[in-house]
Amino acid sequence: MRWLIAALFVATPLNPYISDMTVYLWLPLVFLDFQFLARLKKVTLKPTLFILLFLSFCLLIGRIDIAVKGAAISLGVIYLIKVGKPIVNKIFVCLVFSALWCVLQFIAFQFGQEYSAMLGPSAISTLIWGAYATETYTNQYVVFFLPRMSGLSREAGFFVSLLLITFIIRARDKKLTKKEILVFILAFMFSLSKVSLVLFIFLFLYLLRHYIRKIPVNITIITFIFLSVCLAHYLNVGSPDYFYGHESFAHRFSPSYLLTDMKLPNLLFGCDREYQCFNSSQPIIGFFEPKGLKPNIGLSGILVEMGVFGLVTIFLASVLLKLDSYDMGILICFTQTVTLFTVDSFIILTYYYIITNKQYR
Repeated sequence: MRWLIAALFVATPLNPYISDMTVYLWLPLVFLDFQFLARLKKVTLKPTLFILLFLSFCLLIGRIDIAVKGAAISLGVIYLIKVGKPIVNKIFVCLVFSALWCVLQFIAFQFGQEYSAMLGPSAISTLIWGAYATETYTNQYVVFFLPRMSGLSREAGFFVSLLLITFIIRARDKKLTKKEILVFILAFMFSLSKVSLVLFIFLFLYLLRHYIRKIPVNITIITFIFLSVCLAHYLNVGSPDYFYGHESFAHRFSPSYLLTDMKLPNLLFGCDREYQCFNSSQPIIGFFEPKGLKPNIGLSGILVEMGVFGLVTIFLASVLLKLDSYDMGILICFTQTVTLFTVDSFIILTYYYIITNKQYR
């Protein structure tokens, strides 16, 4: 059962897409892990109470979507923590298989992109689910030097994020073998994208972690948001002249840019799902909306989605989970292209990593 959970956890294309959402089959399967259910009896009161209060707040402000995603992520993280290494090790093995699949995709690409596309996420999901194939993106084009492959993830950026956080956890918990390092290097090279730069940011944070941990975590959060807002306005990412030419970067900084134009009630409680919460017309929203992209990325996205009260929940979570500025730096790195409520394996593993870090300090 756990091998099936691990495989579905790593390989998103194996899950179907129903009613405009990916149905993660591993979520209900965790309730068939009776050892996990037995360990649930020992859950601590404060984190449980916090989760319930957070979900209640989401329902109160009408964000059922965030409540559902928050519940799914919480279940995934709790499952990893309660089961521990028996499931984390299986996830690592499945990730290694996905990394080898990435290498195979790259080799196939040398004979023609049509061959590597046949091994891509869209082809796999369509083969299994047909009309119910999950949303994927076979984006096998060059960003840095080499065409990027996606392994068994839904797209290349998600794959490299999963590759990084999984190997970071593995290196923390157990010494990597030479074969594992070789697989990592090959998969990393064959999936190079902008997200790959997270590796170098992580190495910087890791080397300075003892100093970074001395900085109060709330100061880190506020400082990062402030600097992001300043940079977004300096670049003027909300201008058509900018976002037409720098789409990826503009999307990442869109919430930071929009924060200063939010109506006061929305600044407190967040925007509605249509993002009708700004004092003036914002063309950047209309530009990204047809692409399915929303201004909800990273920590600034929490303010846009849930307002100041949402940010307060981040502060409370940091205290309850005993997170420090190093942990928050890792979370910031892995959520610079997605929302904090993205139900994907690399996000769940990131939460698992920062929550369990205190055991290794």
